[in-house]
Amino acid sequence: MKTLDDCTPDEALHFIQLYFATVDLLTEAREKYRRLSVESTTNSGRSQYRALALESERDLELLKNQRRAFMDNDLGIHPPSTETVEKTKQIAADLAKIVAKDAKANAIIDLATRGLEAFNQVTADA
Repeated sequence: MKTLDDCTPDEALHFIQLYFATVDLLTEAREKYRRLSVESTTNSGRSQYRALALESERDLELLKNQRRAFMDNDLGIHPPSTETVEKTKQIAADLAKIVAKDAKANAIIDLATRGLEAFNQVTADA
């Protein structure tokens, strides 16, 4: 695990790129969940999508906290590879292309989860 002071400039840049790609995908997922909560035809569907939107909001706050801790040298990371960064950027782009429809909800959940998992692997203890 490396703190900011231990990272090379490229490693720090990769972390920041991964952070912003993850923020983009969680923000997109949150907005799609909000839309689905309004458009859902059932009470349980509205409730489920509101809960997912709140979960995305929570995850965004946790990400912000981790970025701040990294920038303050209080968080060690496993510097992400270029491949991990590019994969997360692609997941965010794929998520942005999905229309928020009930039939696509599982795809939205899957992409958001995959993107967040990539970030969490970088910040998890070995």
